[in-house]
Amino acid sequence: MSESNTIISNSGGANNDASQPPKNNITSFIGGVSLPEYLHDAATSLHRARQDGFDYVVTALPNTLLNKKGNNHSSSDGSNGTIGAVRSATTNVVPNVGMRDPATSSRRRTDVTRLESKWWSTSVVGMVSDPPQWKQSNNAIFVNQQTTEAHNEGSQLLEAITSTGTNTSKEEDANKIFWGMMEWASHMNIPAVILPPVPLKENVGGNDSKRGSNKEGLVPINSDEEEDMFAASSPSKRGRMTPFNRTHPNNKTNDNSKISADVIDINNASAKEYARLLSHLSTSAVCTSSAHVQLWVRVPLSLASLRAFQLLLARCDHSPNVGCMIYIARKIDGAEMPAMVRALHGFIGAGNVRAVSWDTAVFLKNKKGYPTLSKNLQFIFQLLFGRLGRTLRTLVEGRVANPIAQTQGNNASHRLHHLQYLRHLRSSRASLLAKLDSEEAVLETPYLDNLQSPLQPLGDHLEYQTYETFERDPVKYKRYGEAVEYALEDGMNAISDDDTYGYLGSTMASLRGLERMRDAAGGLGGFDLDDDYQHGNNAGDTVEVDIYKVTIMVVGAGRGPLVREAIDAVARVSAAAVNNPGGRRKALHAKIVAIEKNPSAVLYLQSLKHGDPSWNGGLEFDEYADDEGGQNDHMVIPGTSDVTVIGCDMREAVNHPVLQRMIQNPKARADIVVSELLGSFGDNELSPECLDGVQACGILKEGCVSIPQSYTAFIAPVSSARLHSEAKTQACIPLNTNEGPASPPVGLQRAMETPYVVRSHAASQTHDEQPCWTFSHPHPPHASDDNMDTMSDKEDSSDSANAAKNVNNDRHIHLSFHHDPAHGAGIGCGYGALDPEVKSVASASSTIEADATSTIHGFLGSFHSVLYEGRKDNREERREKRLSVISIAPHSFSVGMFSWFPLFFPLKEPLRVPPGATVNCSIWRRSDDGRVWYEWCAEVVTIADHSRETMAGGEASTVVWGTSSIHNPGGRSYHVNK
Repeated sequence: MSESNTIISNSGGANNDASQPPKNNITSFIGGVSLPEYLHDAATSLHRARQDGFDYVVTALPNTLLNKKGNNHSSSDGSNGTIGAVRSATTNVVPNVGMRDPATSSRRRTDVTRLESKWWSTSVVGMVSDPPQWKQSNNAIFVNQQTTEAHNEGSQLLEAITSTGTNTSKEEDANKIFWGMMEWASHMNIPAVILPPVPLKENVGGNDSKRGSNKEGLVPINSDEEEDMFAASSPSKRGRMTPFNRTHPNNKTNDNSKISADVIDINNASAKEYARLLSHLSTSAVCTSSAHVQLWVRVPLSLASLRAFQLLLARCDHSPNVGCMIYIARKIDGAEMPAMVRALHGFIGAGNVRAVSWDTAVFLKNKKGYPTLSKNLQFIFQLLFGRLGRTLRTLVEGRVANPIAQTQGNNASHRLHHLQYLRHLRSSRASLLAKLDSEEAVLETPYLDNLQSPLQPLGDHLEYQTYETFERDPVKYKRYGEAVEYALEDGMNAISDDDTYGYLGSTMASLRGLERMRDAAGGLGGFDLDDDYQHGNNAGDTVEVDIYKVTIMVVGAGRGPLVREAIDAVARVSAAAVNNPGGRRKALHAKIVAIEKNPSAVLYLQSLKHGDPSWNGGLEFDEYADDEGGQNDHMVIPGTSDVTVIGCDMREAVNHPVLQRMIQNPKARADIVVSELLGSFGDNELSPECLDGVQACGILKEGCVSIPQSYTAFIAPVSSARLHSEAKTQACIPLNTNEGPASPPVGLQRAMETPYVVRSHAASQTHDEQPCWTFSHPHPPHASDDNMDTMSDKEDSSDSANAAKNVNNDRHIHLSFHHDPAHGAGIGCGYGALDPEVKSVASASSTIEADATSTIHGFLGSFHSVLYEGRKDNREERREKRLSVISIAPHSFSVGMFSWFPLFFPLKEPLRVPPGATVNCSIWRRSDDGRVWYEWCAEVVTIADHSRETMAGGEASTVVWGTSSIHNPGGRSYHVNK
C-alpha cells in the first residue's frame, strides 16, 4: 500500500461526526475486520468495527455495470430503493440480514453518502465479490482445500474471466463487471482491493467435452507445450508435467503413482490468464494514478498456493502494485510445520506480502470460551510479525457462530475478542517487542526497504541531524570505548617491558583528586582508597603517581563521539592503574588528535574544545595555550586528556603544520589510531585507502594499534521482490538532482548496476553468508623494502610508512552457495541476529516435501569487524575479555546496533533456483587512479550426483540453469571517488 494511502489507526469514527479513536497502544499493529453481514455497507461496518478498536473494514465492490444497463429494482421491503437492512451509522441494532435484497445490495450503496472521502481513503479496503446471481455452492477451480465464505468471494467472477472454454459472452460480462469494480475503487480512492486466489487447476468453463477428456484435471499435453526448465526432475526429464507444476493437494509427493482426479497444477492456463489480467491492471490508471490502488491477492496458507502466487508475481514482472494477503483458514499440523516454515521464509521475500488474514474458523476456544490459536499457528504468527510486523496489516474474517447479544461499545462487531487475542500475541512476546518496539526499531522504520545510494565518503559531508542520529547508537560507541580501553590496558601492562608509552614524570596527586578521577571513570569496582585513609591520610593529602603519555589519533572524528569514548577510556584505565596500594601508582595522560575534513563538524569540535574541561586536561580552556591547542606540560592531571582539533583530509597529514611536527618527532607519533570509516560492506566507503594514506604519511609509531584492527566483507543471496522493484524504480530518478526536471533520468542500466544501502525488510536471505575478503591495519613493516634507498626525507623512511605505500587493495572471490536444507530460515531478512528457534523448526525432518524452488533477486553485503583483540596471555578468560567486535553479518550480529544497514547488489533479472541447485557468486573490488568500484555476477548450477564421486579424477558434469551478465564492468554505472 502506498504511503499516501496508508490505512491508519486512530483516525476517528465511522460517521461524519468523528468519534473517539480506538485505544491501540501497540506500535505498528493495524487490525481490520470483514463483517459478512455488512459486506455491502461500509458505514455500518466501520461504525461497529471502530467501537471494538479495529482500524479498517472490508467492503464488497459494487457492480457498476447494472447502473449502465438502466436496471432499477426496488428493495424487498418496499422502500423504493433504500436497503431495508441498512440503518444509520450510529444505530446500535444489528441489521436483519435476511431482509436484504441481494439484487440491490450490490448497487444501492447508501454508505457512499454517509462516509466522507477520508474514511474511504484510510479505513476501507475493497473486495472483489461475485454478482449475486452468479454465486454457487462451491467452486471447482479451488480443489481439495478447506474453503470458506471469504475464500470463495469473487471466485465465480474470476472463473468466468480466466476460463479457457468457449463461453465468451459470460467472459465479456465478467471483464466489464471486474473493471467497473476496480474503476470505482480508484474513484473512491480506496487504498487496496482484495482479489480472489490464483486458480490451482484450469477452469474450462462450459466446455464439458474438454473437462471430461482429462480425468486428472490437467492441461492436455500438446507438442508445443511450454518446457519448465526449473522443474525438480533431472535435465533429461524436464518439461511437460513435472513435480514442479504438478502437486498432490496434500503436498505429499512420495506416491505419484496414485494421483487422484484432484491434482493441483499451479502452471495451468487459467493461472496464466489471471496473471495477464493483473499485469494489465497493475499498469493501468487504476494502480498508477494518484489513487494508486494496491492489489492484495488472497493466498491461502498452503504450499501450492504460495508457489502459485510466486509464479503469478513473476509473470507480472514483480510489479510492486501486485501484493498478496496470506489467508489462514486451516490448522497446521506438526508434520507440516517444517515445510511450511521454510516456504514462508522464502515467500516473505518473494511474495510481496501486504497483509495476513485470520478466518474465525481457525480459532480454538480456551476454557473460558475466548478465542485462541494452536501452538503451531502462534508460531506462524510470531514468524510473520517478527519479519514484517511494522508494515503488515492484520484482518479478521469469517462468520461467528452464535454471537452474543451486542451492547454499545462492547463486542459490537462480534469479533472483539479475536482482535484482543491477536494484540495479546503481538504485545506479550519478548522477541516481537525487541524487534518492533525498541528504540532502534523505531529509528529504522522510515528506512525499511528504502534504497539509498552509498556515500561518496571523500566528497559528501554528513548533515548535523545525521550525526545526531548515529550518535544515539547504544552499541557501536560502547564497543569502540571497550576497544580503546583494552588497547590502553595492554599498553600499560607492557610499560615495564618496552617503551610503549612515554614517561612524563611523577606528580603528587591529592586523594580528593584521585576520588574525582574515580568518579569520572564511572566508579570502577575495586577502586578503593580506604587503605590510605586508614594510614592517617586525609582527603587533602597527596600521593605520588607516575604519569605516562599516550597519543591517540581519531581520524574522521565527526562531532566527537569517538573522542569522548577515548577520554573516558583513559580515565577508566588510569583509575584502575592508580588503585595499587603498596606499589607504584601509574596513570595516563592522553594527547588526542581529532582530525575531521567536514568544516561544519570541525566547528562543532572546536566548540566542545572551548567549553568542555574534559577536552582540556581537566582544566578550563586556555586561549593562550600552545598552537597545538594543548595545555602547558606542567599542568598535568592524572587520567585526563588534552584534545587537539585539526581540520584536514587525514591522508594529507604531511601538509598540516601540527601534524608535520608529529611526523618529524618519532616520540610524538600516534600510539593508537581510531576510526569509524567502515561502510555497509566493510570497505565500500574507502576505509582501506584512507587508513593506508594515514599510515603512509609516517605519523604512526612502529607499534601503533589501529581500531578497528580488521574487517571482513560478507555476502549472501537474497530473495526480495520489493528490493528488486525498488531498484528498477531508481531508473526514473533524475541523474543530477541539482538540475531538477531538466536532468536526464538515471536509466535502467545504471539503476541495476548500483549497490544500495538498505534496511532490508521484505526480504529473505536464502543461504548463510560467506566471507569475501579481509583488510587489516596497520600494515606490518616489510622485512626488506626495495624503496628504502630512494626515500629522501628521513621522516618518511620509517618501516611503518613504507609498508602502506603502493598497496594494492583490489580483491576478487568466487563463492558457491550450496543447497541449504533450511532454505535460509532463521536468517530472516539478512539484517539482524540469527533466530535459532526458527532455524530449528525449519531444519526438522518432515514427511511432507516442499518444492524448494526459490528466486534470487540479488545479494546482500555485510561486514564483521574486530575492533581490538588483546594481547595473548596465560589466562583464557582475560584473552576472551579483551575482544571487542561489531558486526552486521547475521551469524555474528551486534544486537541493538543500527549505524549500518546491508549493501544490496541487485541482479538485472532474477534467477530461479531449482531444488538442490547451487548459486555461484563472483564479485570483484576494482580500482584505478581516482576510483574504486565493484563488479558482480551470478549463476545457478547443478552437479550430477554421479559426478561428485569422480570429480577428483575428471571434470564434473555441471548444468548451468541460469546466469547473469557482469554488472558494472569497468565502473561504468557506479564508483566511489578516491
